[in-house]
Formats: sequence, structure tokens, C-alpha cells
Amino acid sequence: MPALALLLWTVATLIWWAFAFTPLPSEPPAWLSVARHACFGSADDGLPAPHGWMLLTLGPGSFLLGIVVLWGRQLPSALVRAGRSHAGRVVAVALAAAVAFEGFWVLRKVDAARAIGAWAQTAQDDAALPIDYPRQDALAPDFALVDQHGDRLSLGALRGRPVVLTFVFAHCETLCPLIVERLKQASQEPSGTRVLLVTLDAWRDTPGSLPGIARRWALPPGFHMLSSRDGGEVLTVSTRYGVTSVRDERTGDITHPGLVFLIDADGRLAYTFSNPSAAWVREGLRRLGPMHVRAR
Repeated sequence: MPALALLLWTVATLIWWAFAFTPLPSEPPAWLSVARHACFGSADDGLPAPHGWMLLTLGPGSFLLGIVVLWGRQLPSALVRAGRSHAGRVVAVALAAAVAFEGFWVLRKVDAARAIGAWAQTAQDDAALPIDYPRQDALAPDFALVDQHGDRLSLGALRGRPVVLTFVFAHCETLCPLIVERLKQASQEPSGTRVLLVTLDAWRDTPGSLPGIARRWALPPGFHMLSSRDGGEVLTVSTRYGVTSVRDERTGDITHPGLVFLIDADGRLAYTFSNPSAAWVREGLRRLGPMHVRAR
């Protein structure tokens, strides 16, 4: 009984941690997204919130303590007996491999998130946007896509306020979270600014998956994650803005530039940045000036 209890505890703990860190499918059931967010939350770096880490550690820890309290004296001898049988050794090796694999996988995700946070912090110390940085004057190509609220949002409908536009995808673990985090930092001050995040992966970032993506990235009000059921429609938008991308059909990964576009209140494409710091985006928005009432 003690060995069986320890086996069940190990399996349950592996499942619990996998539930917290495994990427959700493109269109997860609503209950799954709500349950994971309620249990673990989401910090700015995409990792569990503080209360989520508490559940991940204190939950299994309390059950393990209960096992030790109930069967502490019997546990060593029970493990020795289990180890003497062929089945017991096979189970022990399988569990050890599973723990090692999942531990390495979680550590990689944590390291990647910390690196993103460090990059975002470093970006705040970058040099200021040059005074003579070229400002463009062409009209920004209009488009309309579906956001995380299920609304069809067009760029033209946002005339009268500055808009930040970039292209990202949810399964990206390096550049995209970094860009989103910088835009969150940069858009805190100018009121009325809208930030449009157009997916580069319409095959997986379907309209049904957008609410989960918005929660995972903790998108604030004014941020819109955009996609369409028609992948060609999304591809047309990125093409019109000159955003080239290459998809690895084997892994699904997408190589793309970190372009960020600042569009002024008149709908003109004012600035184009490549992987800019939050300071550059913030200064670019300041130069665009305040929002105004659209002329009729």
C-alpha cells in the first residue's frame, strides 16, 4: 500500500505539472482554458502566477507529507520489496525517466521566459530614438480581422487615434513574447492607443483560440489579437505590410522579422521599427501626438 500510494502521488504530480505547462491546442475547450487560468494564472512572462507556483509546489508537497505521516515506518521496506521484483524495477525506471524528462522540459520553459524578461528589461536601457529617425507618410493598408472578443475589427475604424501594429504567433517562445511585453510597457502612457497583434500562424491561431492567447499573454485593454478562419486573408495582410515569414512544415515554427509599425491618427504609416525597445515605441507614439476626433 505505501509503495502504491507513492506511485500514484508521482503520476499525479507529473500530470499536474504537465497541465500547467503543456501548450493548449489551437482551439481548446472553454472549460480547459478557464480551469488552467483559474488554477495557475499567468504572469507577464507566460509562466504561472505566484499563486500558481504555490499550487504546483504546496499541493504535491502536502500529499507527500500525508503519505510520510501515514506510512513513514513502512515506506522504506515497501520500496525495497518493490525494487526486488522485475515489475517494480521497470516502473521505477519509467518514473525516473518521466520525472527527468518533464523536469528538463519545464526548466527549458522557465529559462526561456527568464531570458525574455531579461531582454525586455535590457531594452529599457537602450539609446533614445534618434531625432532624425525617418518618418513615413504613406497611408497604411487597411484590413479587417477577427479579435479575441469575436468582433471583426478594421484598421480604418480606428482612425482618430494612434495604432501600433505587429505580427506574431502564439507558439513562438522567443521573439513574439518579447515584442508583446515591450508593447505592453510602451503603451501604458499614451491614452487611446490601440495595439493590433496579427497572427502569422492562422492555421493554429484560429479565432476560437484567440481568447486563450490573450489570457496567456495577459493582454491589457486596447490590445487586439487578430486572426481569421481564412488563412489567405491573414497572409494578405502580412504581405501588404512587407512582413515575410518562412514556416517549417515539420515543426510548425515560423521565422519572421520583428517589425513594429506605428500608424498615426490619420491612418498614415508613420514609423517602421525592427525589434524596437519599449523606449523607442513610447517615443514614437509621443511624436505622433494625441488622438483627435476624426474629420467627417
